[in-house]
Amino acid sequence: MKADLARRGILGLGSASTKYYLNQIHRKYQECHSEFSTCPLLLYQIDFQEINPFLPNNFKVLIPKLKIILEEMANLGITKLLIPNITLHETLDQIKIPFEICHPVQLTLDYLTQNRISKIFLFGTLYTMNSEYLAKKFSEKGIVILKPASEDQIWVDNFRKEVYQNTASSAQQSFFKNLIKKYSVQNPVVIGCTELSIFALKNEKACIDMAELQIEKWLE
Repeated sequence: MKADLARRGILGLGSASTKYYLNQIHRKYQECHSEFSTCPLLLYQIDFQEINPFLPNNFKVLIPKLKIILEEMANLGITKLLIPNITLHETLDQIKIPFEICHPVQLTLDYLTQNRISKIFLFGTLYTMNSEYLAKKFSEKGIVILKPASEDQIWVDNFRKEVYQNTASSAQQSFFKNLIKKYSVQNPVVIGCTELSIFALKNEKACIDMAELQIEKWLE
């Protein structure tokens, strides 16, 4: 089991989101093993600035950059990959990947289908919340994406930027959690941004976190 995990990889991107994924993986692994256990894995850290300016959809630049990174990771013997960035998977869909990838969109669709959930509110970047890519993917499974009000979309997008910069205040964190509670009264809220996952509601059926689904799949 440990030898298998040691061949599983994480692509290090933004510091806040990558740290969150690592902390969650080690926490969950420790819960299942002895007191001081840490999960064996391979972290392949890149300079996120080499990719971030071309997100979300400058595929002409993103595809060749990612192909080089994935090839280098394949040469390290990685068998399963987790990428702590939701938006990047739109690019990855256009690349032939030589190992298993924990795809947050597909995992979310599987979860929603299994639980017979047909409508959700989506919290993410401003781009993600209005993404034709996601709307098409969800529609193909008969799932409707509902958008937060325009002012709430702008607030959420600004909040995730504050999280990325490690400047999100306690008041902002509380407001974000209350925003999830507000919308989840009507339909479940899907968290589609790794920075937002850090402060999303935990262990709440009405809050479905793409990052959490990725992590659970990676640890299987």
